[in-house]
Amino acid sequence: MDDEIEALADVLGRAVATGPADLCELLTDAAHRSVAAPVLVPRLNRVFSRYQGNPVAGPLASQDLLEVLRVARRRDTTVFEELRTIADAFTEDESARVAPVARRTPDATANSNAVSGGTFNEAVVQAGSITGGLHTYYGQTPHSGLPPVTDWSQLDRTDPITLGVHRTRRIADEPLLPRYVARDCDPELDTQVRSAARDGGLVLVTGDPLSGKTRTLWAALFTNLSGTTRILAPLHGTDLRALPAVLRARGDAECVLWLDDLDRHLGDHGLTAALLAELARLRVPVLATMSDEAYDAYRFGSPEHARLLSGVEPVELGTDWSPAETERLAATAPGDLRLAGAYAHRARHGTTAYLTVGPELLGEWRRARRANAHPLGHRIVLAAIDLARCGVEEAEADVLRRACALYGDAAPVSSEEFNEAREWASRIRHGITGMLVPGTEAGSWRAYGSLVEDAKDGLPGFGAVPLELWLLAVDTVGRVEDVLARARAVLGPEAETDPQALLTLGRIEAEYGDEEAAEVWFRRAADAGSTEAAGRLGSLLFHREDYAGAIPYLEKAAASEDNADAQRMLGIALMQRSEYWLRTAAEKGDGLAALWLGDLLCGNGAMEDALRWYRKAAGAGMRADVATRIGDVLFGFEEYEEAEEWFRTAVAEGDSDGLNGLGRTYEARGALQEAARFYERSAASGDPTGAYNFAIVLEDQGEPNEARKWFVRAHERGDYDGAFSLGLSLMREKMYEEAEVWLRKAQEVGHHRAERALDDLKAARSADRPDSPAPGAPDNVKA
Repeated sequence: MDDEIEALADVLGRAVATGPADLCELLTDAAHRSVAAPVLVPRLNRVFSRYQGNPVAGPLASQDLLEVLRVARRRDTTVFEELRTIADAFTEDESARVAPVARRTPDATANSNAVSGGTFNEAVVQAGSITGGLHTYYGQTPHSGLPPVTDWSQLDRTDPITLGVHRTRRIADEPLLPRYVARDCDPELDTQVRSAARDGGLVLVTGDPLSGKTRTLWAALFTNLSGTTRILAPLHGTDLRALPAVLRARGDAECVLWLDDLDRHLGDHGLTAALLAELARLRVPVLATMSDEAYDAYRFGSPEHARLLSGVEPVELGTDWSPAETERLAATAPGDLRLAGAYAHRARHGTTAYLTVGPELLGEWRRARRANAHPLGHRIVLAAIDLARCGVEEAEADVLRRACALYGDAAPVSSEEFNEAREWASRIRHGITGMLVPGTEAGSWRAYGSLVEDAKDGLPGFGAVPLELWLLAVDTVGRVEDVLARARAVLGPEAETDPQALLTLGRIEAEYGDEEAAEVWFRRAADAGSTEAAGRLGSLLFHREDYAGAIPYLEKAAASEDNADAQRMLGIALMQRSEYWLRTAAEKGDGLAALWLGDLLCGNGAMEDALRWYRKAAGAGMRADVATRIGDVLFGFEEYEEAEEWFRTAVAEGDSDGLNGLGRTYEARGALQEAARFYERSAASGDPTGAYNFAIVLEDQGEPNEARKWFVRAHERGDYDGAFSLGLSLMREKMYEEAEVWLRKAQEVGHHRAERALDDLKAARSADRPDSPAPGAPDNVKA
């Protein structure tokens, strides 16, 4: 087969290099009519521009033509055969040009023209010496050669694609074409075909482009004639004048002349009224198709064509299917994915257009992914297809633009780039549709239905929908249940092995509001290793106050430094669980648990409950540990006498913190001297709070220098306010430099008023007024 292809390429290369210009037009015409035109036409144009008219360029041109022929043989057998015919015709003409021509010497008579020294150049005889003057004679162009009937295609072995039936996509081992769905015109057409087979005559099917004319006529031919019937389907422009002579030698073979697009077979050398009459006399039917527009132009145009068509009652085929046809489509669809898709999209797309244009759109879309083609347009269409797979049939342009960024390493695109690519994707093709189609809402877009079905049916070129796109679909669609139903069907089978699929399903279920289902998916994803799923499950359980269930999942999520939400919830959950278990133990008489429970409750502000558990801890033998705590709580309740008793108990038990508590109770009752005595004892024991409170009392008593010593000790022992209060004391004395040093130290430990105090210090330095009021006042004594 490759040898044959190489031979054809060599012949066509010579034809381009040395043949007439109209031969190149024949090649171009054939390429333009091919389903592979986007590949064939540019290659042929390159051959013509480089090699046409170059006698030595044949071998070079054949290299490019070799690829043209390979593509045509693989993708369009009709055009391949047409190219072969052109090559054969050129070979015959080439042989005629180089063959020697016999010279004739006419009888020389006085009244005759004698030719001498002449040559024969194709259809021209020219002689240098002719008796009676110089004459040029034009020979009659012979009829194009038609193959004998024995070489015609047999009906039961004929590929309908070669007769002009549009190919449809195929999946795996599906038949070449989907099952034929009967049209309403079939009974009438069957009658005409049987009549023409018996008596001869023309059967003509008319309709709009892509209405199904050729397929319908093929079905009538196949149904009503014998499988051994011989079919001649000549190329457009073939000379048919020798056809009667060929048919007279057919013997008893049944024959049919098949003329798809009849308007391209009309003319003096094509089908004429006279030729049709001769074929009818030979009882040979002519089966033809014609567009409605062409039929109207020829039928009501020139008298010659009108005479041919006036005796024919065309069978008209509509683009829109009737209810009965649609019902038959529905009955046939379950057995064929192609018909099922056509039925599903019948409201938006014509059935025959869907079946025939779809493969063309798919082929162009696939090839657009290349870097030098339309990769962004390819991605926009893919995004629309995948959104439809998610349940979002149409989406606004901005949604499509966001979706485009979810594929691989797609770079951000500008509005101008996106709009240009979208215009390419929505450009009308084949006079029918674009890959991208306007939606029902203004500004929305959707993918052409056949492309969506191609993806759903698993044709090559489509991968899994990006998981992020499912979530985008949930965010943009009005009916979450549509996306949810698709996600369950598509992601469910994948979820066994893909934690991200499990997580995505959980997020969609949560968005839909099915918390129970979301929990199942999140748990499976988290157990499979998804940190995000662990955080979402932990959050779900936390807000349900199932802290025990939430903690292990929140711990997984909290390990991520960026997940502050999980960390916060984990802390709260742990605290809640601590309270639960501490209370459980404390209720069983555990003193330590009661103490910790009291501290926890105290931190939460539940002072009365805390006091109760502190008392239980004291009763359980931990009196020394809780005495100061009980005194602090009672002091807060202003029950100073009982508070004093507990503080004295603490001191007696060796807890020096009780000294500061005693100072506070005396100060609260106005006994400042007694208070100062206990603050001094507390400070002497090393308590920073006692040192601070003692400094405050000294300053109030007019002993600032002595007070400042204790502020320093308080600060050195870690008291938060020591440096700040010392800075204020120094500032009141206008000792600004020393004051700034201590206020800076307060700033370093994060004192909440240090910044403002430094501003006041700056203002005081500027004013330097002796009567300036002291900025701020000392804090109160501390617990």
